[in-house]
Amino acid sequence: MSEPGTFKISIDSLVYGGAGLGRHEGKVVFVPFSVPGDELLVKPVEEKKKFTRAEIVRILKPGPGRIAPLCSHFMKCGGCHWQQLEYFRQVEAKRKILEEMLHHRFPETRELSIPLKACPQPYGYRSRARIQLRGTGDKSSVGFFRSGSHTVEDVERCPLLRPSLNEALGSVRQLQYKVDTSAGSHEIDIACSEEEDSGATVRVGSNVNEGGSDSTGTGKREEVLLHRSIGEFRYSVTAPVFFQANDFMVGELVSLVRTAAKDAGCNLAVDLFAGVGLFTLPLALQFKKVLAVESSPAACRLCSANSSEAKLSNVHVSCSDVFKWMKSSGPRSDLDLILLDPPRSGAGTEVIRKLRELLPGTIIYVSCDPQTLCRDIAELSPVYTIDLAEGLDMFPQTYHFETVVRLKRQ
Repeated sequence: MSEPGTFKISIDSLVYGGAGLGRHEGKVVFVPFSVPGDELLVKPVEEKKKFTRAEIVRILKPGPGRIAPLCSHFMKCGGCHWQQLEYFRQVEAKRKILEEMLHHRFPETRELSIPLKACPQPYGYRSRARIQLRGTGDKSSVGFFRSGSHTVEDVERCPLLRPSLNEALGSVRQLQYKVDTSAGSHEIDIACSEEEDSGATVRVGSNVNEGGSDSTGTGKREEVLLHRSIGEFRYSVTAPVFFQANDFMVGELVSLVRTAAKDAGCNLAVDLFAGVGLFTLPLALQFKKVLAVESSPAACRLCSANSSEAKLSNVHVSCSDVFKWMKSSGPRSDLDLILLDPPRSGAGTEVIRKLRELLPGTIIYVSCDPQTLCRDIAELSPVYTIDLAEGLDMFPQTYHFETVVRLKRQ
């Protein structure tokens, strides 16, 4: 017998956002932490006109590939969504999500093969993370936000982190126990470079903008440099400035972008949201001139330093908001390629409309959110067509993944 207020459901598939999808009495039901093939007893937690959100009361029959999660904080900590599912099934679920999104919005992609490359190490892959701190002394919590809240789940060790990063997490915990900072709620960016066997650098502050100090208590405002070798280039990075977090997939991402840019020309390439120059440097080997546009002063300094260390005299860095830079730029006959790698929120309507005015022959869009990716590309579809789309699993155990799409001017 079903318990009052519950109902039985079978899960058909996984959707972007992490939940499993089933149907009950003709209505779509989303169930977090479920897997395709599960037969569940669930309880509604949110009722909408077109769908219901429910939580698992009991697993009546597990679906294929359901496994015991590795982490004891799973389902409480908001960092992971799919530890209950065998990894190769996670990858296939993400591939189907990407394929269905692109096929639905862009009919030309139905003729394309849309693969999604798996990560060779689905645990212990992250070399960067943001840690949340609450309280001090024996009442402190050090860890990550709980699912759907700003309450901090106290985590001593995270299975997604590289060994040096877990050591840093332990160091932060010890510091929080010993030091009465009276800072209230704050967060820390930590990063490491396993390849040079360097310890993690930690940036502490009540926010994560410019400035701050390191976790050693020295009070110095300069950031500690870490170094990463990707292909033939060596990048200097810091904890608070964005850099791809997956040690085992960043090289694959750069390689895919280089392949996508191979036939785009050789004159001018513009790298929007360039960061520290992850794609800028490889593009400089193909194009006569590469212009990197980035709004973060710290990232611009690193991009310039990385270009100088690589002895690339054809790289020019513009420290500017991307849209403001685009507003001041007109069409150029030598503009062959624009590459953009915006934050999860996407490039936005203003930037995309300006792209259409600049009319490069090729656009490469690197995205960590297929929903904002599809939204932005739809603005380009009357002028551009997709001829390459591939995914990379940069975020195992979560529903997130990276996508590279190439668009050619019609």
